[in-house]
Amino acid sequence: MSLESTIVGIIVPVIIAIIIVIILLKKSLLILKEREIIILERFGHYHNILHAGVHWIIPWVDRPKTFYYSYYVDTPSGKELKESLNLTRISTQNEVLDLPKQTVITRDCASVDLDAVLSYKITNPKQMIYSCVNLPNILSKLLQAQLRNLAGTLEIDQIIEESHLLNALTGLMASEASKWGVEIVFVKVQRVEARRLAEVLAKKKNADLKNKEIIITAKAHKQTKVIESEGLRDSMIKKAEGEAQEIVSRAKGAAQAKLNTAQAEVKTIKEIARAVGLNKDSKVDVSKYIITIKYLNALKHILGLSQTSANLIAEETVDLQSLPMFGVSSVALPNLMVKKTN
Repeated sequence: MSLESTIVGIIVPVIIAIIIVIILLKKSLLILKEREIIILERFGHYHNILHAGVHWIIPWVDRPKTFYYSYYVDTPSGKELKESLNLTRISTQNEVLDLPKQTVITRDCASVDLDAVLSYKITNPKQMIYSCVNLPNILSKLLQAQLRNLAGTLEIDQIIEESHLLNALTGLMASEASKWGVEIVFVKVQRVEARRLAEVLAKKKNADLKNKEIIITAKAHKQTKVIESEGLRDSMIKKAEGEAQEIVSRAKGAAQAKLNTAQAEVKTIKEIARAVGLNKDSKVDVSKYIITIKYLNALKHILGLSQTSANLIAEETVDLQSLPMFGVSSVALPNLMVKKTN
């Protein structure tokens, strides 16, 4: 045997052994990224769930569970089919499906197109992969059915003007998708196209806006009147309170003035008594003097009034001068009457 034959006989088995080792490594080594999961089967039965990291498996004994996606999405050029076959890695991140437009019939028999977008994430990979096939397509069909059902309970103006009512789709979808190990993050309607009804709805919207403007103007006018009335009421209340305060102040002032006058008179009486040398045991009443002075001042004031006449009668002849009042006229009265007329 030649040397070349010997070398070939050694190298070929080594190369074959290296190839086998490489194949075994490739078949037995799995490296998973974060938020990636693989369902591992052994002899066709569920065996384990592999998470992010490095994993060793038994080649041709352990095998990752495969699945596929096939669904339509909405693109600027129209519907487009997206397919992914022989997938083994399940992503637990949020996924978004931009689904094609869906034509629905409203409660008032109007036809509209709804463009919806769906966001979901897989929370139970094992339940998802063993309970459903082609998850995006299932969610797409379910969303179309729920859109038709919900739109059938609403009128077209509600769908256009109150699109938040369609957010109830999230709850409806979540209750169905939970049995597949899927959580519905949100369902949103991006666009609503009313086709031929767009012009009619625009006119209706303008009319509604004008009605709202009239109502707002009326409410503003009413509010202005209410504020003015309240201001007038408050002004009247404050004015009445001010007048009442003024009357009280005047009354207090008058009372204080009378009190001051009375105190001044008392002081005057005391000064007169001190001036004439009276004491507590004296029988002379100074107050009579003060009263007499007041009588004289009052008489002076009366005599000074216009259209006033007064007859002054001597005290000694009062009885005689009063006899004519009783029918006695035989007594000659002295002429003691003084008459003053202003």
